[in-house]
This record gives sequence, C-alpha cells and structure tokens, in this order.
Amino acid sequence: MTGDRILLDEHVGRIFERLLSERGYDVVQAKDQFGEHTNDVGLLQWCADETVVLLTNNAKDFEPLHRTHDHTGMLLYYDQKLPDNDPEGLARTVDEVFNQYGSTGIENELVDLDEWYDWLHE
Repeated sequence: MTGDRILLDEHVGRIFERLLSERGYDVVQAKDQFGEHTNDVGLLQWCADETVVLLTNNAKDFEPLHRTHDHTGMLLYYDQKLPDNDPEGLARTVDEVFNQYGSTGIENELVDLDEWYDWLHE
C-alpha cells in the first residue's frame, strides 16, 4: 500500500480513480473536493498545502503554473484517450513514477506520464 496522495483534476475519470485507489493511493477528485470548474491556482495551492500530487491532462493551464508556483508535484498526460484506452497501463505508469522517485522526489516537478508510459510499454 503506497499511501501517496493524489488529486485528480476534474477531467480525470472515475475508472482511473478506482484503479489508483485499488493500488493503495489516497485519491481525491477535484470535483468532489471543490465542485465543478475549479480554479487551477487554487487547486495547486491546496495540493501544496496538503502535500498532494496533482494528476491532470490540462497541459495548457498547468504547464505555465508549474513554472511559477511551488507544488508537491504534477503528473501530466497529454494523450486524452490514454486513461480510457489503457487505464491499467497508465496506473502502472503512475506506480513506476512513485517507485522511482517517491512523492517527495517529484516536488516542483512536472512528470510527463506519456513519456513514462511509452518507455514502460515499448
């Protein structure tokens, strides 16, 4: 059981949430915690305050914030269909990131899950 804490941005689906929870992550959905249409800066600040890693597919908004705000870590995937097409593969990718670096090793880092996924599934 990992115990690592992850906040899923509002566009990350319930199936992926369940898979991460089954793997031992403490997973929270942004839409459950804060409602719909959350403020991205507020999400990032909450994650920093609560020591929670953010998992998102919203590169347009979060890549710039990554460079200007301290945070616990961001896991970003660009392939919008990846959690639906291979949720198990993406969950194994998240596992590998945490196995390699732990949650503290990705502090203020933006981790490209697509690159990790491709590397693990070559």
